[in-house]
Amino acid sequence: MSWETTSGSSALSILTSSFERELTQRSMGMGDVGTMAVEERAHSPSSNARYLARATFRLRAAYALGSLLRGNRRACRYFVSMGGPDVLVRVALGTLSSVRGPFASMNDGIAVLDYKFASRVLALGEDVVMDVVLHGEDGYDDDDEDDATDVEGGNEASLNASQMVASFATERWCDLTLRMLSPPSDVMGDLTRRSLQQRAMTAVRALAPACRERSRDETWGINDVKRVKSEWNREGSDDELDPVYRKELLDLADEVLREMRE
Repeated sequence: MSWETTSGSSALSILTSSFERELTQRSMGMGDVGTMAVEERAHSPSSNARYLARATFRLRAAYALGSLLRGNRRACRYFVSMGGPDVLVRVALGTLSSVRGPFASMNDGIAVLDYKFASRVLALGEDVVMDVVLHGEDGYDDDDEDDATDVEGGNEASLNASQMVASFATERWCDLTLRMLSPPSDVMGDLTRRSLQQRAMTAVRALAPACRERSRDETWGINDVKRVKSEWNREGSDDELDPVYRKELLDLADEVLREMRE
């Protein structure tokens, strides 16, 4: 029995469908820009409670999806063949667009959940791309080829390593990667903001080659990383950042910049 006929593919389909439904609801409500969430939060405490429940489910679904995909090449190919990466990044970007609305300050806890979800989406993309990079063409082009049959008319069997990476290096994915370097400090708080930035910095390192190639811009992301490094390098300021942790952050930024310039 091939992997695609097991419960693994069913779980992937269910999780992906849940995100597709959210996109449909959002498009019906306020268009494809994700601002429906702002109005939904603004109406009443009950609206906030509903959105909080959705935000919590969304985050848990992203964790579950990541667990299914991590290290499972066949699952990753199936997910890509379903158009999963595009669905996921559209939900993430739509969610972020709601954070800086006029009622964001009233919903700091929800805003943190929204950014944690986007961060988890970015980590998922980074995991898949790094796995492809580490295993190369041999890992994805020839992996269990006999079992890699088409799924419901899809083209999962024909996906190669380059196509896998490209699915996580679209304009939306590259935009999400850079946006996550700049979470709003007035909503997130310094501690959460740095944690999100650190997570995004590792994603920049993973996705930079593909995003640079897609955009045909050799300087893609470099200024953004420099800006974050400068923010982290405010030694002597009142940010109360542990010196050891500050050095870890700066070393990470230097490493990312070095790799981006190679």
